[in-house]
Amino acid sequence: MKGTLASNMADVVVIGSGPAGCRTAEIVAKQGYEVIVIEEHPEAGKPTQCTGFVSEKIGKIPDDIIVNKIARARFCSGKSSFEVKAKKPMILMDRLGFDKFVFGEALAAGVQFRFSTRYQQFEGDNVLTNITTHKTRILVGADGPNSTVAKSKNLKIPENKLLLMQVNVKSTFDPSVVELWFGSDIAPGSFAWVVPENDEYARVGLMTDKNPIPFLEKFLKERIGETEVFNRIGDSIRFGIIEKSVADRVLLVGDAATQVKPFSAGGLVYGQLGARIAGEACVKSLEANDFSETFLYENYDKVWKSQLSRPIKNGMRLKSVISKFQDNSLVFSMLNKFGLSRFASLVDVDLIGKD
Repeated sequence: MKGTLASNMADVVVIGSGPAGCRTAEIVAKQGYEVIVIEEHPEAGKPTQCTGFVSEKIGKIPDDIIVNKIARARFCSGKSSFEVKAKKPMILMDRLGFDKFVFGEALAAGVQFRFSTRYQQFEGDNVLTNITTHKTRILVGADGPNSTVAKSKNLKIPENKLLLMQVNVKSTFDPSVVELWFGSDIAPGSFAWVVPENDEYARVGLMTDKNPIPFLEKFLKERIGETEVFNRIGDSIRFGIIEKSVADRVLLVGDAATQVKPFSAGGLVYGQLGARIAGEACVKSLEANDFSETFLYENYDKVWKSQLSRPIKNGMRLKSVISKFQDNSLVFSMLNKFGLSRFASLVDVDLIGKD
C-alpha cells in the first residue's frame, strides 16, 4: 500500500544496490510505493565492478563523472592490427561516481536502504536477512552473477562464465583510442583492453575463462612495462540467455538475469534497460495485485527478452568468431581486409562496447 507500511514492510524489496537494483527501486518508488533495498556491503558503489566504458544509450550521465570520450578502437592480434571508428563516441566514466549518482536518484525518490545486511531466504512474503525479517509483495534479485536470490528460488543462471581483472596504470597513452588485444597467450577465451583516461592514465584489464592474474601480469609487462599500478579490481560474469528470470513474487534484473553483453561482458547498458522494464513490471503487478510467475513473465521476462535476446545471441556469435581467429594473425588481417573493420565500425556499439 502506498505510503502506509511499517518500517520493516515494503511493497518491493530489492536485493543489491548496484545500478540495476537502484534504478528498479527508483522507478517503483516514484509511483508512491514503499521500496527497501538490502545491500550486504556498507555503502553503495563499492567494491567497483567494471571499467565504466559505455555508449550514450546508458541514459543520463552527469558531466562531472565523464572522464573521457573515445570514438576509435584498435583491434590487435599478434603483429596484426586495424582501427575502426564508431559513429558516436563511447563514454568512459567514473564508475563509482555513476553508482553514487544512480543511488542518489533512488534515495531522492524515497527508497529506503539497509546496508551491511545479507539476504538469506524468501519464504511466503517474508524476506529473511542476517539482521531482521522484512515483509514484501515482490522481491527483486539484483545481486549479481552469483545471485543468492536466484539460487534460493531455483532460477538457473547460465553456466558461461568469465573472470575479469583490471588495474589503473600510469604511462603514456593516446587518449583518443581504446586498444583491444586478442590471443590465447593474452586472454584465452576473451580479450585484454587498454582504455585511456587521458594521456597519462589508463584502465588496463582482461577477461578469461582461466585465472586472470598471471595473464594480466604478463600483459602489463609486455604492453606497459614497469609502471605504477593501483585500483586493482576483480569480478566474474555470466552470459547467455537465462531460461527464466521470474518466479512467483520474484524477478531477477541486471547481472543476476544475465542482462550482459557476451562479447565484452559489460552489463551497465543492458542492466539499465532491464531495470526500467523491471520497475514498470513491478508497478503493473502492484496495481493489478497479481504477483504470479505468469503475470511477471508476461510483463517482465517476455518483454526484456524481446529487446535483448537478439543482441545477446549476436554477441555470443561475434565472441565465438573472434575467439576462433584470435591466434591467427593472417586470418585476422584477412578479416580486416575483407570487411571485419567495416562491420565493426557499423555494428551497434552496445554489441561490442565495453562497460
